[in-house]
Amino acid sequence: MDAHGVTHFLLVVFDGLRPDMVRADTTPNLLRFAAMGTRFAHARSVFPSETRVCSSTVVTGCLPRRHGLVANHIADPRDPARSIDTGDVAALRALAEHERLLDVPTLGELLAGAGRDLVVLSSGTTGQTYMLNPMADALGQVTVSAHGPVGCSAAGRKLLEAVDPPPTGPVERAVWIAELFRTRFLPAPPVATILWLCEPDTSGHYQGLFSEAQCAALRQADAAFGRILDDWDPAALTIAVASDHGHAGISGLFDVGAALAELNGFAGCTLLRGSSCGLFVPDAHADHIAGLATWLIRQDWVGSVFAADLAELPHGVLPRSALLADHRRAAHVLFTLRSRDGTTLYDGNLPVGGGTHGGLLGEELRIVLMLAGAGIAAGVSAIPAGLVDIAPTALALLGLGGWQTMDGRVLSEAFAGGAAPTDSIVPETWEAAEAGYAQRLSRTRLGRHVYLEEGIRL
Repeated sequence: MDAHGVTHFLLVVFDGLRPDMVRADTTPNLLRFAAMGTRFAHARSVFPSETRVCSSTVVTGCLPRRHGLVANHIADPRDPARSIDTGDVAALRALAEHERLLDVPTLGELLAGAGRDLVVLSSGTTGQTYMLNPMADALGQVTVSAHGPVGCSAAGRKLLEAVDPPPTGPVERAVWIAELFRTRFLPAPPVATILWLCEPDTSGHYQGLFSEAQCAALRQADAAFGRILDDWDPAALTIAVASDHGHAGISGLFDVGAALAELNGFAGCTLLRGSSCGLFVPDAHADHIAGLATWLIRQDWVGSVFAADLAELPHGVLPRSALLADHRRAAHVLFTLRSRDGTTLYDGNLPVGGGTHGGLLGEELRIVLMLAGAGIAAGVSAIPAGLVDIAPTALALLGLGGWQTMDGRVLSEAFAGGAAPTDSIVPETWEAAEAGYAQRLSRTRLGRHVYLEEGIRL
């Protein structure tokens, strides 16, 4: 047992859970858990607020600009005219044969280096599950996907053979994976476990935010978590609960590809679609990038526009580095679709009225973050925090190193007897304007740590 008294750590993620969905009628068990420890009232996701980007941030404690998994869809480095869907484990494994997927060590690697284990249990996509521990096979660690053997590590496939097969529905998969942890791992927990539940994300996407279907799915996921709490010994296991991102409502559909098809400057570029979009420019020429960004701010369907940090950015365009997502894999031009009052246009196959994420609305960036168990105080912290802080906090609680070089910070204000950061909380505003167009990006700085608040077209 280390100085913090923590020997085992569990992270439970409710994918896509907005803080305003945590209510007595939908999540009584999450509220029960929140009362046991510290709730972080000012917790934020990263940009783009997409699940595989968020997953990579969680397990590296680093921002997208450092870990390098910069979008759900990225340009293929072997052929930039093609894009890679990072939700597909086969596509990720093929890319991993060409280059390392993440540029920094993961939680699984750091734990293995200290002689400890990490178990990943997820009902997310096979690619999302893989990104939680892409080195699981090399390290001999357990990864179990509720989508079956294709998303599991070798050790996970062996375990899967010994249990009832996972069901096919998303809600049922979330409940199944939670029960797998409760029955197989909670009695003698691994040093570290990540339990990732795909709800209320999937139901929100297809059945609508705050719909009865989504609330019913959330109640079932919460009840599964409640059964874990019923069997939980707080002295033996410290638990963090988080969501990876929130959701915005889809106000309308827009085909970005069709709008770009007739643009001469788009020829040869790759469009990376989503709630936020990217344009990958193969020649990376400054004038080409600037021309595309300038065209975008003149379109009424566009929200925020960012471009690779050029010597001179076009008026109205903000630097990509302001998003903390500038990386060799990042698109040269990043943009969101027009949004208003918590809703946004969307380019994809989800219905109007459904939920989406990936952009810069506050509804997408605000997340749930809680911590309870051995060595954790009770209360509410208003100090900025985020996904990037989970891995360093877990390592510090376990008395292990590796967190010192991460972008995130240790959430020491939640530790019993721990000290809160002494740095000032400083709001930051980035603005840019051109005739007929203006945008603003809001951030919060805490020492060297920066948290995104919102990006909007004014």
